[in-house]
Amino acid sequence: MKKTILYLTENRLDPKIAELCIKYLKIAAGDNPIISVSQKPIDLGINICVGAIGRNWLNIYKQQLEGLKVATTDFVAIAEHDVLYTSEHFDWKPPANDTFYYNYNCWFVEWGGHHPELNGMYSFWNRQRKALSQLICDRKLLIESIEERLVLLEGGLRILRRLGEPGAFPPEVVTAARIAVSGDCKYLSPYLEEHLRKFKSEVFKTKNPNLDIRHDSNFTGPRRGKLRRYELSPWGEFKNIIG
Repeated sequence: MKKTILYLTENRLDPKIAELCIKYLKIAAGDNPIISVSQKPIDLGINICVGAIGRNWLNIYKQQLEGLKVATTDFVAIAEHDVLYTSEHFDWKPPANDTFYYNYNCWFVEWGGHHPELNGMYSFWNRQRKALSQLICDRKLLIESIEERLVLLEGGLRILRRLGEPGAFPPEVVTAARIAVSGDCKYLSPYLEEHLRKFKSEVFKTKNPNLDIRHDSNFTGPRRGKLRRYELSPWGEFKNIIG
């Protein structure tokens, strides 16, 4: 099953990390087509340059949508510019087209952040984390979710930026989100609740992990898991990967 790999970047990443991730992405992609959506032109698959629109939740959704409208495969996989992927990840086959699937076998690895003493340290959150960089799903389903979010955000709603990824909302979060909407956006409250309850997600786990590089400018900020080590199979020591 071929799936389009949708690569997202705002072109602010350390070139050394960016080039490393692109190198590994090309290998891991295999026969899967790549569409890159960037804010500066890059040479990767079919490139869509949206211009210097900046980095925020609204523009992340817009960049995804630009790529999704060009893709032609039934399923897509999101690839972020600071993640190293295995071919196993892109070979995984979603069992249904009505669900967002997240690979939770993804380890953090420190490199070039504000704590150089931790460079090369792998860490893992002992829970089923659902991250956009690990998403594989039906293309039309993701378009539908993003278009609904854009309507809400462009209507003035701000709470969505803190609610995480498509389909990844436990009931208590849905209730809290509805209560949090107030003021001029109160009329959006029922639409928000409907949107959050509409989509569902599940996790899957590949044998080999992907690597989420934590540097000095991650959009989601610094993150480290409690399970830590400096060598991880099959990657080995990260210092030997990045050179």
